Amino acid sequence: MSVTIKETLYVKPSRPTKHVQIALSNCDIIVSTIYVGPIYFFKNVLKKDNFMNIQKLLASLGDVLNDYYPLAGTLKSAFDGRPIIDCNDRGVQFIVAECSGITINQLEEKNWEHAAIPHGLRQKENIRTEINPILFTIQHTTFVDGSIALGFAIHHHIMDGYGLFTFIKNWGRRARLEQIDPPIHDRNLLKANGNHSTYVPYEYFVMKPTEIIYPHGPTNKSLTTKIFRFCQDDLKRLHDYYSAGIPNGSWISTNDALVAHFWRTMTRARNINLNTEVFCSISLNGRDRLNPPIPKSYYGNVVL
Repeated sequence: MSVTIKETLYVKPSRPTKHVQIALSNCDIIVSTIYVGPIYFFKNVLKKDNFMNIQKLLASLGDVLNDYYPLAGTLKSAFDGRPIIDCNDRGVQFIVAECSGITINQLEEKNWEHAAIPHGLRQKENIRTEINPILFTIQHTTFVDGSIALGFAIHHHIMDGYGLFTFIKNWGRRARLEQIDPPIHDRNLLKANGNHSTYVPYEYFVMKPTEIIYPHGPTNKSLTTKIFRFCQDDLKRLHDYYSAGIPNGSWISTNDALVAHFWRTMTRARNINLNTEVFCSISLNGRDRLNPPIPKSYYGNVVL
């Protein structure tokens, strides 16, 4: 059940692009210095040979990078120390791999338990030790039955989750020779003017910052993973329980109830002092929450 890397390619835009430098916004800089991204599994139901043809994927990737050309660049520091994207057409890393000894059906039979999923379906660059890190890595892994896993790893300073999913959808559209809405690269849309507000709404508060440590590499602590499944009746029961006592005119979503349940359970499990003040924060897409709103095609982080 091991993943073997067969080839590592660098895909550049299919035509020369703008060699410019793009300064990161404040929203880009405050996110964690990590790589993030999903793994998609595609089942070869019809047992086709050459399922999800690599050459077609590479050609369409080079095509869509003409619009998303900053992804083919590198991350550097400007003279003032502020991170910038150097759009130099270095290329997106595309890894071709194989996974022996397992099929998609076997993963389904094991209910996609974490322990059953092969390790190494998505690359995680160690950006702390790399001077000019690769911004974007895509891994194409073929299983024994011809099914495919596509793993994505994007430098979080470059793009948020909404932007990544939009890129993936646009890549698919370009593969089908369809038109896309070009991304907006002007990060000055989120440039602060330096004049802070004189009024702070009551729902906002100032919290003393605490150090957040994101482990990169081996740790002495062993981790146990488990998948919890909530049916519709379970979710309704949680929603009714956490909705009790809410004033008329107010409401919570099912997701709010589920997050509250997990947060209470995790807080109890940590066995911390009962007088300790704890906070649960949720990241959200701020494109349509700002005034004026940021266009949905904005390429970058708009995480609030």
